[in-house]
Amino acid sequence: MVPMLVALALVLATFPSPSIAAFPARPQEGAKHERSDADARRAFGFLTEAEQADYVEELTAELEWLDTFQLRLVRYARTLDERDPGLLPLERETPHFDPKEHAPGQPIARKLLAPDSSAARKTRERILRRVPQSPLVASYRYDWGTGEVVRSATAPDAQRVFDNALAGFAPGHDLALALVERALDDGSQRAALDAFGHAYTDRSGNVYPGLTLYDAWASGEEIEMPDVDILGVVHTLLGIRDRWIAPVPDREHNELYATVGMLFRSAQRHRGLRSAIAATFLESSPKLPGSYPTSIERFHGLWESCASTPAEVAKLLPGPERWSEFLVECSTRMSGDPKLLAAAQSRQATLAADALAIRALLVRLLEQRGAFERKERPAPPPPAKQD
Repeated sequence: MVPMLVALALVLATFPSPSIAAFPARPQEGAKHERSDADARRAFGFLTEAEQADYVEELTAELEWLDTFQLRLVRYARTLDERDPGLLPLERETPHFDPKEHAPGQPIARKLLAPDSSAARKTRERILRRVPQSPLVASYRYDWGTGEVVRSATAPDAQRVFDNALAGFAPGHDLALALVERALDDGSQRAALDAFGHAYTDRSGNVYPGLTLYDAWASGEEIEMPDVDILGVVHTLLGIRDRWIAPVPDREHNELYATVGMLFRSAQRHRGLRSAIAATFLESSPKLPGSYPTSIERFHGLWESCASTPAEVAKLLPGPERWSEFLVECSTRMSGDPKLLAAAQSRQATLAADALAIRALLVRLLEQRGAFERKERPAPPPPAKQD
């Protein structure tokens, strides 16, 4: 085991700048008689599959008429790519570095573990245990290594739409978020993010599905770093192939890890800042890593200062070398602008109310179907008799 980078402490300061009129937050209607998440899930589970499909179709149609700020933002973000979402490329299989190319003196074959295997599950849980997990069940995401918005091979289903709406996410939220991330990414760290987007492996050659080198390096956990992976990053990004050769002697580890650590820090500063800002485009209080949660209000101020326009925000975002300077400048601007602070707070409150409105609609439609009164799922109708 080799101790690797701890998740970078991101000291973020107050955000805002000039002001734009914010949508006023609405009262949280129905809060006094709210159903619990467990009750709503149970009620949905008592609908037949046909009823669930019909319910989700009705929910989606009703949400089209829910004219909230959040849904206006979703509709706007969808205009950033005119393609039919079903024609977006499928997400690629996560690549791994080939030991024959990057560590021929140590050619340990890679073996892909089953996603549900005990080893894969336990390693994912350990490495990701400090990473806040969004309740959003996404069928679209932004691939930072290719610069493409991609879709999962699994088609959206009724359960996914229901779970997202229960958490306050309208259909299309995941696609909108991915499109905003793409709009904020200038591609300057694409090669590095592609390299760190390779699969995480161990020294025995096991490849862990659902984990990348980026996840591992950002986790703050003690991890294994086989020579093939760390040299794969060096060969890919620096083109240096004769400085370190596998098996790399222990005396050379510190310099090698420091070199790759600098590459990762730049990539993480780039992606981390943009992902955090993108998350606040549609969500009041998203779950963010590091110390970004303390800057959520400031990110809403940034969106306010740019009329919630991703292209305008992108112009203000720094390269990794100006990351700290940028945050200090943002702090200075915010501290002197109480109007923007008020606008940021109004934006955040509005999005919180919008999420509650989606959830309230979900509950109301379940109530109209009598789903909360059910004690079990009805038996399916008998098959039709053949003549």
